[in-house]
Amino acid sequence: MSYKQLIEGQRYQIEAYLHEGFSYRDINKRLKVSHSRIGREVRRNRIRKNHYLPEVAQAKTMKRRCQAAKYGIPVLTMNLVKFGLSQKWSPEQIAGVGKILGHPVSHEWVYG
Repeated sequence: MSYKQLIEGQRYQIEAYLHEGFSYRDINKRLKVSHSRIGREVRRNRIRKNHYLPEVAQAKTMKRRCQAAKYGIPVLTMNLVKFGLSQKWSPEQIAGVGKILGHPVSHEWVYG
């Protein structure tokens, strides 16, 4: 089974079901999402002990997504990759030079 993030509409449904007193397992049957995933979503994004707001959850999710590791690449490494691409180097060459210069980057990442 592949990983899929919850969409904003599902967060509003979770809030409505929780407000009606449904358990995580009941919600899981309705949304076709595992009960443990629902529990993690509520725990991770609640604002107080038992208070879940979907708009806050969506904002927190977007903030985490923007702060993901792939966006934290050092400027010097990015400059090396841009330079290598401008010189028509292969991703393997860019990765090799980066390793030598202390700015390691995978050739798969350069392809992306």
